[in-house]
Amino acid sequence: MAETFDCVTCGACCFSKNPRYLVLLPEDAGRRLPPESLFEAEGRTYVDYSCGHCVHLQLGGGKAVCAVYEERPEACRAFRAGSFECGKARRANGILGANVRAPS
Repeated sequence: MAETFDCVTCGACCFSKNPRYLVLLPEDAGRRLPPESLFEAEGRTYVDYSCGHCVHLQLGGGKAVCAVYEERPEACRAFRAGSFECGKARRANGILGANVRAPS
């Protein structure tokens, strides 16, 4: 049986210890992302990951929900559940960021 992927119960692709994990692309120019969720460095604009995950990620009740889903960056739109990149994120970050988040 094929494995199924539920992004809302996984969220692995939204976690990273790298604060410059997600750079905005030219295709993102018209997106309405909250300015306070972005920062600039070396002439590029990034989504804030300083807390270990995308600042737009809302966690609670075993769910990972994007607060800006309709306006999400191009890189997020291109990411496909079950892809090679998905598997890599799941191995590196764990489900709901278990490998990235500090133990409680």
